[in-house]
Amino acid sequence: MTHKVQTFRAPDSTSALAAVKAALGSEAVILSTRAVESGIFRRPEVEITAALGAPETPLPARRAPVSAAGAAAGVAAHAAQAGQRLAAGRPQPAHQAGAQPGQAEPAPPRRPIDDPVQQELRDLRRSVDEARRALADVTREARAGRELQLPPSAADLYSRLAGRGVEPALAEGLVRSAVEQAGLDPTALLGAVRSLLGERLIPCRAPWHLEGRHVLAVVGPTGVGKTTTLAKMAARAILEGRRRVAFVTLDTYRVGATEQLARYGEIMEAPVLVARDRGELQRAMERVADAELVLIDTAGRSVPEDVARQAALVRAVPRVQLHLVVSAATGASELAAVADRYRALQPDRLVVTKLDESAGPGGILSASVRVGRPISCVADGQRVPEDLHALTGLELVDLVVGEDGPRGREVRS
Repeated sequence: MTHKVQTFRAPDSTSALAAVKAALGSEAVILSTRAVESGIFRRPEVEITAALGAPETPLPARRAPVSAAGAAAGVAAHAAQAGQRLAAGRPQPAHQAGAQPGQAEPAPPRRPIDDPVQQELRDLRRSVDEARRALADVTREARAGRELQLPPSAADLYSRLAGRGVEPALAEGLVRSAVEQAGLDPTALLGAVRSLLGERLIPCRAPWHLEGRHVLAVVGPTGVGKTTTLAKMAARAILEGRRRVAFVTLDTYRVGATEQLARYGEIMEAPVLVARDRGELQRAMERVADAELVLIDTAGRSVPEDVARQAALVRAVPRVQLHLVVSAATGASELAAVADRYRALQPDRLVVTKLDESAGPGGILSASVRVGRPISCVADGQRVPEDLHALTGLELVDLVVGEDGPRGREVRS
């Protein structure tokens, strides 16, 4: 019998196998499968070589000269079961495997570990991943160098800022302003960007360094670490300033929130009071009137109406200082959204947490620009109180742009 051998290419294995079946029918057998590169801007294709027909007699056990058609048939017989299972996604029917009607279908042979089809699939996945990464790099460079029409030195600085998590629009605005001020010299350009960042990232005195009596409340989304941050502030105030500290919690929504704060209070020998409404909050504040630093914890809320009600409750406390807590691990776009959501509350200070979990710490610029308030402290871990820090203006700039290169002037509040 004449064996018709054809080669088919398609974007994926499903399409290629469909083409085999359409051209050669369901009796076709798969001879080989491989991935074919089509260039960096095109996805690799799948190439399948298939044959129609089967050998009339089995190949002899010993080696002997055979015709080209016989060789193809031999390869087909060796690959028939594995190839058809790959195509159909199920065991080969008994009538195609040579079983007699009524006879039990033989168990399919176990695929060897070094099966070439599996290796080709692994190679295909690796090629796709490499092409995807290369395309992402090309896209990023094209946006900086061509779409934004930035000179090379400015495009490099833009890419650096974007790579550290700064929002693209903010990064572009910084670079263009720096070009207007300092020209295109890379060193002068970086110095200008650092100075511009210093004007936007303003530090202030940390809560544990404040003198006199202060009442501080934290607000922010769920999961940003408000309770742990308050515990760190309290520990620093007790250890470094020998100050009397008290906790008041409004977080009666989250399971275990009150117990968590109570454990911190027990360790620090600081009172912990729970308030569910304005009356209880007023009575709690009267009971902690002798504390030098009162720290008020709140529940994370996402609905704007709930956020506004909670802020109104906290603002009923005289001379309370409202700190908005945001997580650097959420990324620039989410930080911007959180800042926009809480901006109407007019927070007095900004606290940034989870810097240790952030892939791009430059995202804190998004929250700072939108809230427009000084940054009182940052947290980069769970340890109490070691992982809470009051940074200078230069250190905040370093978070965004990196520590190397010339430094602009430090801006303080």
